[in-house]
Amino acid sequence: MVHTTLRQGRKGFTLVEVGIAVFIVAVVSLAGAAYYISSRVKEITEWQEQNALFLAEREVENWQSEGYTALAGFQAADVAPNLLPYGYRFGSADAAWNQVNRYKPVTLDGFNYRVRAMLIWTHSTGSPANDHFVQEVYNNGVGDINVYYRRVRVIMQWGTFIGAGADNEMIQETRMAR
Repeated sequence: MVHTTLRQGRKGFTLVEVGIAVFIVAVVSLAGAAYYISSRVKEITEWQEQNALFLAEREVENWQSEGYTALAGFQAADVAPNLLPYGYRFGSADAAWNQVNRYKPVTLDGFNYRVRAMLIWTHSTGSPANDHFVQEVYNNGVGDINVYYRRVRVIMQWGTFIGAGADNEMIQETRMAR
């Protein structure tokens, strides 16, 4: 009496073996695809952040180039906690600035950004008119030293715009001495 096994003399794979192999390949493929997608999303996010930083630095340079006196004249309703209605200079608005909604739209590398600005202040005088500034007093051991400057906060927004906000924001600040 000769005993034979079921696999004796057969070549190939069973359906169960094929199913297990397909499952393993699918799991590995899905893991690879998930890694690729998350890496690509992270790369795009970092690219948008780099663009926002570049734009914010450019805006800060624009504010600094106009100097301290350019900001004299803004009304109390136009300064912190509110956003400035137009950029750089009270007397001459930037043509690209949306004065009603208080932002400048910018497109860079196919992405849309909003530039907003805010004048932060602690003191105001009437001469020159509506002169909003920050005053700090330092004691150097001999006497008090008054320091006066303007503090401008530049806010970059991108992603989905929701009213005055957005999904993503980056804030840069600059100070201009009197």
